[in-house]
Amino acid sequence: MPSFDRRVWFLLFAMLVFRFGQGLFYPFSTVYFANFVGIPLSLIGVGLASLAVASVVSGLGSGPLTDRFGRKPMMLFALSGSATTFFLFSQVGSFAGYVAVCVMAGLAGSGMFDAARNAMVADVVEPGERARAYGLVRVGGNVGWTADPAFAGFAAAFFGSSAATYQYMFMGTSAFTFIVACSLAFFVRESLPRDAGEEKPSSFRGIGDALSNRAFLMLLGSGFLMYYVFTQDWQALPIYSKNFLGMPDFLIGLFLAGNALLIILLQLPIAHMIDERSKSGALLWGAVLFALSSATLLLTDSWWGVFVAFVGFFTLAEMVLEVAGAAYASEMAPVKLRGTYLALFGVCFGAAHGFSPIVAGSLLEAGLPSIIWAIQIVAASLAAALLVFMRLARKP
Repeated sequence: MPSFDRRVWFLLFAMLVFRFGQGLFYPFSTVYFANFVGIPLSLIGVGLASLAVASVVSGLGSGPLTDRFGRKPMMLFALSGSATTFFLFSQVGSFAGYVAVCVMAGLAGSGMFDAARNAMVADVVEPGERARAYGLVRVGGNVGWTADPAFAGFAAAFFGSSAATYQYMFMGTSAFTFIVACSLAFFVRESLPRDAGEEKPSSFRGIGDALSNRAFLMLLGSGFLMYYVFTQDWQALPIYSKNFLGMPDFLIGLFLAGNALLIILLQLPIAHMIDERSKSGALLWGAVLFALSSATLLLTDSWWGVFVAFVGFFTLAEMVLEVAGAAYASEMAPVKLRGTYLALFGVCFGAAHGFSPIVAGSLLEAGLPSIIWAIQIVAASLAAALLVFMRLARKP
């Protein structure tokens, strides 16, 4: 491991605590709002869709704001907003209130935070070490995300499955997020490069400048297509395994846990390999691995087939995409537009996450899961083709 700036280590801590707090909310929020608040599941889906749309809007706006006002103010705004909305979720008593808080959570939430913290990493880490820095911060987030469902499940079992138990967990999420915000305010220095601060990009013109970069547009296209596969598998595979393959819950839990464990064990070694090689080449391998994962699901219906597809091919592809994508976007970006480029790449996740579950849900309801995997193969293949064209248009 390189000797990273201490701000990278703070972001590791921040992601661990932030994701731990989120894990107290997201795994159980649907249960709470459906069973205790009385919001129908279909309307909960509307709320989650509004959150995804608001996250995309936030991602588009947060990049130029990060470049103009700095990384730290935007992270503080996002963390403070998240702490507030998690508390408000514990007080929601109607569908209208739920949707309103979902929109607030999308506008000032993890999308804005991720754009600003990715820009800070790029500011303080040399290009040849950025994949490892992004990988290190991501491991922190995965450790937090992996630990909290067990903690939340224990809390629900120990204190009883009541509205008050869930409300206290949501308040705990708010408290954890507020702790991260306070730590950031007191212990972290701004990282916005001085020359970028002097130029002060005007308004949102930087978005147009970024989108006029043909190679970057192809990176965004390939990122959206790979995130389509990434987000859709997480939504569809557990339901497919249970309802179509008849797998018991503990077997489904095994391949989900295998994904988290493999990331914790292998994310840093893979990031090290990416740092020493072409980022565009690594992304190309990621697209191939996503295609292999979907092809395996199309050809097999056994638990071992699902395990190889998800824990093997899919998890490797996920680890490549999450670090090589951000590292490559930061390399493409002019210093004064670094936040804008990274925010736009982050929007790929939000846009895919708002779209892919609708496709998967419709096809699963129609009893056509094989079409899900076929579409994913096409999406991954198109992503690979865009990456090939990008490599031809720009040196890796």
